Amino acid sequence: MAFHHAKPINQGSLVPSDLKAHLSCEFPDLDAVERHRFVMVADLAELIFSAKKSSTIRFSKGAVEYPSAQELPLFVVGDHREKAAPTCIGALHIGAVCYKTLAELNETDAHKDGFASKADLVDALKRFYGDIQSSDVLSVFEFTLSNRRRPTSLTPAHEHSPAA
Repeated sequence: MAFHHAKPINQGSLVPSDLKAHLSCEFPDLDAVERHRFVMVADLAELIFSAKKSSTIRFSKGAVEYPSAQELPLFVVGDHREKAAPTCIGALHIGAVCYKTLAELNETDAHKDGFASKADLVDALKRFYGDIQSSDVLSVFEFTLSNRRRPTSLTPAHEHSPAA
């Protein structure tokens, strides 16, 4: 699987159908799944507003993800285990997507995702996704905040919970 070592895909250069075809060739054993939005717990969303988080790492068992558009809505929930409806708080402009195994994540990935270390990031991913293996492929979305609708109910960032 050499693709996850390649430069990130610049979403602006490929339309979703081209991304899906590209991913199907690079990862023939995984489904290519289109992502339409991001949902995060409040403390991780707060890190975006304070410019301490510029990526999000997602895992779908047996799949890799790609964005459905250059800009995707950002939703917040109080806790990823809650069944309450998420609230839209803005939009994220997707700059690139790359694919790495859990083992290939590094300190830079952790810092971009708002974590102090790779160990903290891996712990959070395992808490959120459960049984994730070091050889599982993750989708790493790099973004900038493009539309801001920050509600006053977002609390300041503190020890974070796993990403949603």
